[in-house]
Amino acid sequence: MANHQTQVFILHLGSQQSIGPGDLRVMWATACESLDIAVARRPPGHGNHTGRPCFGLWAGREFHRAPAERRMRALLEARGFLFTLTHTAL
Repeated sequence: MANHQTQVFILHLGSQQSIGPGDLRVMWATACESLDIAVARRPPGHGNHTGRPCFGLWAGREFHRAPAERRMRALLEARGFLFTLTHTAL
């Protein structure tokens, strides 16, 4: 991840669901309308969602939170994911 990127969301999937890093990266880049993004799997049991797959979603300086969040939620829902998308501080 580049130094100018900031973690903006934590994504928890349903306990019986998974996504590959490449697929998640494509979805997140599409939602952000930018390639200046990164995704990273977080350790199991992070936060209050013990046992659920957890990922950090990172974005660059030109990130626009509200439209990117709407698009990401729509993409996840369209693929049938059960998820929690939590804001982190900018």
